[in-house]
Amino acid sequence: MSEQDLAEALRVAAELLIQDPVYLPIFERLEREKMLADRQNEAVDRARAIMAIHSAIS
Repeated sequence: MSEQDLAEALRVAAELLIQDPVYLPIFERLEREKMLADRQNEAVDRARAIMAIHSAIS
């Protein structure tokens, strides 16, 4: 699932949750998946920054 798809699914789940609490587990799962994807992207960004610094020094 792409980041855009995940964000849209989370938006839809939020809308459904507001209407009916039965959607809470789906909303929470999508929220966790988005947080995990965000953390992974941040780690890749940090790794790129480290490599850029290393390349500049070498």
